[in-house]
Amino acid sequence: MLKFGTTDRFSFLATGFFYFATLLVGYYFINKGDKSKQINHKNQKMLVHLVLIKFKHETSNVDFQKITDAAYSLQRIPRVENLNYGSNVSPEGFNDGYSHSLTMKFATSEDRDSIYLPHPIHQNFVKLLLPNTESVLVYDFWE
Repeated sequence: MLKFGTTDRFSFLATGFFYFATLLVGYYFINKGDKSKQINHKNQKMLVHLVLIKFKHETSNVDFQKITDAAYSLQRIPRVENLNYGSNVSPEGFNDGYSHSLTMKFATSEDRDSIYLPHPIHQNFVKLLLPNTESVLVYDFWE
C-alpha cells in the first residue's frame, strides 16, 4: 500500500493549482484578446476596390475562362479580402455595356498600393484582361 506524506500532498495541490491557474489565465486573457481583435476588424472601415469590365464581343470562351480563373487567383495575394467576380444581373439596363465586376477589400490603402498592385499575380491578370476589353472602370472607396 502506498503512503502519501505531507510533501506529496503539497506537491499534488501545487501542481493542480498551477494547471488550474494556467487554464484560467488562458481562457480569460488570450480568448478575450482574440475576440477584441475580431470585433475591431469587423468594425474597421475597409477600402473597396471595384472594377467594372466591358468585354470585347470577339472574346473567345477559352479566353473568358482564363480571365475568370485569373480573377479568382487574385485572392491568393496577401491582404486581399472578400474577393467577388461576377456578371451583371441588374434588370435596370443602366450598365452601359459593362458586363462583369470584380470587387475586393483591403484593410489599408498601403495593402492595395504596396502589396496588391505590384504583385505578379495581379500584373498577370491585367496583361490577360486588357487585350480582351473595350473598357475597364476602376473605382475605390471606403466603406
